[in-house]
Order: sequence, then C-alpha cells, then structure tokens
Amino acid sequence: MDTDHSQNILLENYLSNLRRLNKSEHTIKNYRADLLKFFSWIEHDQKLKIEKVNGDIIGKYKEFLGNGGNVYKEIIRNPESNGTGIFIFSWLKFWIGKAVFSKRTEKYLLFFQNAMSVSSRRRHLSSLKNFFEYLKEIHEDTSDKFSKNPVKSKIHAITLKEVDVTPTTMLSREDFKLIEEKTFRTSERVILYLLYYGGLRLSELCELKIANFDFQSRTMTFNRKGGYVHTLVIQKDELIFKNLKHYIGENEFNKIFLFQTKSGKAYSPKAMYNKIIKIIERAIPNNEISTRITPHSFRKACATELYIKSKDLLYVRDYLNHKDAKITQTYIDKRTLSLKTRRYH
Repeated sequence: MDTDHSQNILLENYLSNLRRLNKSEHTIKNYRADLLKFFSWIEHDQKLKIEKVNGDIIGKYKEFLGNGGNVYKEIIRNPESNGTGIFIFSWLKFWIGKAVFSKRTEKYLLFFQNAMSVSSRRRHLSSLKNFFEYLKEIHEDTSDKFSKNPVKSKIHAITLKEVDVTPTTMLSREDFKLIEEKTFRTSERVILYLLYYGGLRLSELCELKIANFDFQSRTMTFNRKGGYVHTLVIQKDELIFKNLKHYIGENEFNKIFLFQTKSGKAYSPKAMYNKIIKIIERAIPNNEISTRITPHSFRKACATELYIKSKDLLYVRDYLNHKDAKITQTYIDKRTLSLKTRRYH
C-alpha cells in the first residue's frame, strides 16, 4: 500500500521502538499491516496528513472498517508530462486550445476492505491508539501536533453484539481448589498459581523466562502488555517459588522460556489456552461451568480476591498492570464481593 514518505519514517521509528520493548516479530508485523492500511486510507480516501487526524476522522475510519469498501488511488495524467512531446504539445496547445490537452484524473483500486467483525475492529483501533500515544510522547516537548490521542474516545464506543457481551466467568475459590487438587504435574501447578495468584495475562504467561524469577527476593521481573517492565511481588510467593524450584529441578533446565515447546520456542497463546482448558476439564468433567471457565477467569478471580483483602483499588490496578482503574473495576466480581461482605456483618 502506498504511503507518504514522512509517514513511512514515523512508522519505521515506531516499529523500531516496539523492538526495543521486546515485542514479538508477529506483533510488529500486525502493527505494520494495520498502520499501513490506515495511512493509505487517510492519504488517498481522506486526502489528509497524519497530523490532521482527529476524532471525527477516526469515527469515519471506524465506519469504513465496519462496513468495508474500496480505496482508490488517483493519478493525474497530463499529455505534456511525457517529456519527448513537450515542444509539440505546447505548440498544438497554442494553436488548438488548452481544453483539448487538459489534465485528467484516473483512478485505480488500491485495496478492498472486507467488513470487519467487532473484535477485529477493536484490535485494529487498538493498534492505532498505541501508535498515536507514541506520537504524543515523542512530540510533547517540542510541539502540540499530537497533543491529543484521537482514537481513545472512539475505541470504547464500539459496542459489542449481544452474543459477545457475556462477561468472563468468575472462578470461585471452591472451583480453584478443586482444579488444584486434581492437578498433579508440577508444571501445570505453576501455570495455575501464576494465573490465579499472579493475575497474569495469557500472553505474559507464554513469554515468561527462567531469568524473570529472582529466587532470593522471590519476585518476578517481566514484560507486561505494552512493553512495560514490571517487578511483581507476587501473592503466595513461598508456594509459587517452591513449586517453581521443583519444576526446574525435575527438568534439569537448560531452557530459556519457562514453558516451551520441544523446538525451544515459547508456547503460543492458543496452545497455552488449550492446555489450561484441558486442566480445567480434567478437574470438572461434564460440568456446565467447565465450558465457561477460561484462563481469563483466573485473572478476574485474582482481581476480586486481592480487592477483598486490600480494599485498595489502585493497588489492584497496579498489580494487574491496568492503565485505568475503571478497567480494574470491571474485573472485580460484584456477586462475590457482596457475598464476602455479608459474611463480615
């Protein structure tokens, strides 16, 4: 897709920054594709430079992604531009008239966009939001060109279909204990504890390395979502590091990743997801709830239990690595909170 040269420079600088933040090449490839598509759309459909993009333009782009459509590139043709015939065309124009040899615009299809699903639109706009956040940061001391992120207000305005709004199931303490009791492999126990007590995202769990764990201080220092390096003083650290030590000893580790394939690569989020679902279903077979508990249920349970213990929303926000406490609030299960509160009164 064609893009303006200055926009290409911004893009390459941004992608280089992502590499410095240890983003995977797969993630960087997705960012590149999303941003190139957006650049082509604003340049050829809207005839705008990147610094002119505002909330209204993002709103139009959101509609374009939802409805689909064509993006055309215009080329201005002028008979005089052929080089060899400049003198002849100039002479004929003088005698016949300019109208005959006026410029004409031709269009050709640059790309066709299929209508995107709600989740795809959110992911796509999330790429743009992070890019504009980067532009805001690098320009804040020199210019106010990118002082506002035009995507933030629009990404939350994408409403989910009814089928998509089912909230993440809360994993109760009783269900967790049942899963724990039915899990005998040390590696699987480590996975469960990091999800339940650490509140890790699936992608973060997959990327964990042995070097991320400090056995002396019993802390974890690892890359969170967005490239933020976080040192986590994890709950149940004694339990987790005891199992971790056993796991490493069992395998006589010479690995890089904590959980890795036979080829030495980190588990993909999809492979890890399937592994965790098998652990759940082994503990709760033929039970309705087993089809609804997901790895994300552990993160929601972590947030809820941590809030019940601490009564500190900002602490839970930082523990889970949320940027906004409003997001953290959605993770705290109101029903569980209500039941716990009743027990204390």
